[in-house]
Order: sequence, then C-alpha cells, then structure tokens
Amino acid sequence: MYTYGKTSRENRDTCAPPLIEVMELGLSRSPVDISIVRGWSGEDVQNMLFRKGASKKEWPFSEHNFLLEDKPHSKAFDFAPYVDVVKIPWEDTHLFAVVAGVFLSAAVELGFKLRWGGDWNMNGLTTDQSFMDWGHLEIEEYLV
Repeated sequence: MYTYGKTSRENRDTCAPPLIEVMELGLSRSPVDISIVRGWSGEDVQNMLFRKGASKKEWPFSEHNFLLEDKPHSKAFDFAPYVDVVKIPWEDTHLFAVVAGVFLSAAVELGFKLRWGGDWNMNGLTTDQSFMDWGHLEIEEYLV
C-alpha cells in the first residue's frame, strides 16, 4: 500500500474534508503511487498558472482558491501518477486516466460527485474537450 509523502500530505491538507477522504481511499486502491501536486492555490500561483495557460481561471475564480474562515479549503486538487522518482509522466494520459478513475470511483463510494479535467462535462468522452487538465479533480455541488 502506498502512502503520501510530505509534500503531498501538505497539499492534501489544504483541501476540503470530502476531497481528503477521496484522496485517502483512492490511494489505498491505486495500482500506482500518486503525488498530490496542488490543493489550494494562492493569488500569485493561480495567476501564474493562468498566464502560462495551465489554468483557465484567474484568482479567485478557480476551485483551488476557496477559503473558509480565511483558511485554505480547496474544492479541487491536482494529482500525478508517481512511477518514476526522476520525472512525472505528464505525457502518459492513459495513466492519468487510470488514476482519475480510481479517485472517481472512491468519490462515488463515499457519496461525492467529482468532475475530472480530462472529461469536464463528464459524458464519458475525453475527445470532446477543448482544455485538457488530466491531473485535475474538483468536487461538484459541495456545500460547506
């Protein structure tokens, strides 16, 4: 069984509790190790990601920017399969889809609905997307 490393745990802990549950259950069922690349994003990071084209949303309009009582409480997280300690396989979209499926399944089991950046409209097709964010998941209809 895999466990999250220090940076992944720090990123995980900036997320809303339902997402933390999904991350934990998902990792326990994953065929590969997983890194949590981002939970909450501050203004500088979010705007840098927007300028680079890695996000379609500026601060504070991303699901990564949610605060609760002035504390990070992200409604989204970014993950990456961790199969090579030297380089994350960003180009291996199939592996990202496998890991996303593990998290999506965990969310269903826990009673949460997620939206995946590889299938924004959640119609089961990855070929009808204009912006692919293979390592992004966000909780839908989450009420604090």
